[in-house]
This record gives sequence, C-alpha cells and structure tokens, in this order.
Amino acid sequence: MSNNNFYTPETVRPLYGELVPAYQEAFAVPPWNEVSKCVDEQARCDGGLSAIAIGSLCNTCGLSPTRPAYEADELTERFEALGMSRPTAWYAEQNELGLTMGAVAWKALPIAIATERYADVPEMSDWIVDRLGKEPVVWLDEVFANRQLKSRGNLQNFGRFVAGLATMLDCENVAYRTIEPRMTAVAKRDFGDNAIVLPCNTIGGVPDRRDFVMINDAQETL
Repeated sequence: MSNNNFYTPETVRPLYGELVPAYQEAFAVPPWNEVSKCVDEQARCDGGLSAIAIGSLCNTCGLSPTRPAYEADELTERFEALGMSRPTAWYAEQNELGLTMGAVAWKALPIAIATERYADVPEMSDWIVDRLGKEPVVWLDEVFANRQLKSRGNLQNFGRFVAGLATMLDCENVAYRTIEPRMTAVAKRDFGDNAIVLPCNTIGGVPDRRDFVMINDAQETL
C-alpha cells in the first residue's frame, strides 16, 4: 500500500508529527551526518551541526553535544514560517509503516534565495542571479526520506513530484542545492537536457560546497 499526495501549507499540518521525525532521521545519516548541534565555540562543524551523538565526546573539541541537530519545535516553527511568508507547496509519500519521504518547495526571486539560503556564502549572491535571472523560480528546499520505513526507491517519483510542485506554485523553472549524488542523478534521469547540474568548488562551477541543479520547464514532465 502506498499514498502519494501534494499538500498546501494548511493541509500538510496534520502530517507534522510524521514529517519531523522523517526529517531528523534523513539528515542524521550520510552524506549529511547532522546528528547534534555543535557546541564548539570555534564552530568547526559545517553549518554548526555535528555527526557526534548526544552525550558522546567529540575528538575535535573535546566537548559533548547536548541537543539534537534538528529539534521538533524548531522544525515545526520553520515549516509554519515557510507557509506564512511565501508561496509554498509540499509532497509526501506514505506506506503501511508511515511517512516515508517528504519534500517542500517555495517560490521566490533568485536574490531572495541567495540572501536566505546562502547567507554564509556571499559569493553566491551575484552567482545565483547570473544563473537564474530576476524572475521567480521554484526553490526545492528540502527532500528527505525515512529509510527506516522504506530503505530504497524513495526518489522513484522525483520527476513527477517536482513537476507537481512546480505546477502548484505556477512556475516553470526549479532550482536546488545538494551534496547527495542521487539528487543530481535523478534530475538528469527524469528531466534529461532540461536539467543542468553545476558542480561545486570547481573552476567555473558553484562557489559553494554544494552542487547546484537547475531544471527548466519542469511542468512538462507531468
């Protein structure tokens, strides 16, 4: 049994109780390894998040994390803030065990995306506008799977749900960033030449540690 659905910010609220643990589980494993909040005053962990379990000793700073990387209240507040501040759409898949994956996208101007999602990488401000222009795009903000409930095939419907989110937000072009190779591979698999993958930290590439993906005419996949 499976259940794949699209949601507005209002209709997705009953799923928060499943979206939150799916998000926490997804980003605690490789390649993200975001298990706890870094407690090092020198902030040597990328993004302030650590792979060390709560209560365990970090060999780098000699301290023990005390808080999870993504706390339930924080995630709920963030989900609510997205829906209240901009055009936002959700997608989720469920099986007999529960919610197996979720995705959230929102529409914004490229400069707004750069300001919000790349505040720590000022080089991205001009770069992202040069690549995406000045018209609104769909920012595929998060795609996350709970592999404890479904170990494989969570991106099987990638093309369909990206096209559906773009349709909900009435915008043809989609962009996102990722460190997950599967997220770049499925873009080419499902969108072909309409998907452009720009690698990170290469000459002429993205001035960031994450790859950047652009999908043109995304709604045509439906």
